[in-house]
Amino acid sequence: MNDVLSDIVKTGRTTLPTGEKVQANSYIDESCGLLLQAAIRTERPRIGVEVGLAFGISTLYILEAFSDSGGEKLIGMDPDQHNGGWRGGGLHNISRAGYEHLYEFHEETSQKVLPALVGRREHIDFAFIDGYHTFDHALIDFFFIDQLLKVGGVVVFDDVGYSSIKRVCDFIITNRGYEIYDCVRLKGNNSFSRRTKHTINQLLRPLIRTDKTPGPEARRRESLIDDVYFLALKKESDDARRWDHFVHF
Repeated sequence: MNDVLSDIVKTGRTTLPTGEKVQANSYIDESCGLLLQAAIRTERPRIGVEVGLAFGISTLYILEAFSDSGGEKLIGMDPDQHNGGWRGGGLHNISRAGYEHLYEFHEETSQKVLPALVGRREHIDFAFIDGYHTFDHALIDFFFIDQLLKVGGVVVFDDVGYSSIKRVCDFIITNRGYEIYDCVRLKGNNSFSRRTKHTINQLLRPLIRTDKTPGPEARRRESLIDDVYFLALKKESDDARRWDHFVHF
């Protein structure tokens, strides 16, 4: 592990451009960072996208793996990198770790940057979505990233435990050609509890079923990520849906 990343993980503190040491907050845990790195080292993406930067801890995990596996560029974005919370700490950590040559940064919202990348015909092999956590923002992030992502590429979502992010992932696995690639599950959950929940849902849902209730296959797929908080999905096919396609989720 890079010395800068290792120090942050060990101490929970990070260094600002002023030299001030502050508590690092709002960052992924080590198990999630290792999932990112394993996916990158296995799939060997050439170009990636990350929505969000903050103190740059997830970015360091990604860039370390990019450096090890021959990746060319990670495109990042965060309109608040120099606000009172982050104070340039993410960009500073990338510089301290020696990864500036692998990082293209845009200090704009993802809703501005991602369409621009589509417009310049960028193609990517990997993406990590960890930006604004409302349903509409996360879905828009995915919508544009899907247009950038090659078949066989991997997109990762943080905070799938948030109802908004879970619903975006439910939509993807029921309506789009993506399959679960890897995940980190909440501690204390196991296959037995998932089966129990699935059985209860099977018994209760027919009693309240409407024409908007997800069908059995949609419910089965969604149940696979009920206890997931970090989810990697692999793109199996380009979008070939009918213009009016919709599966309830």
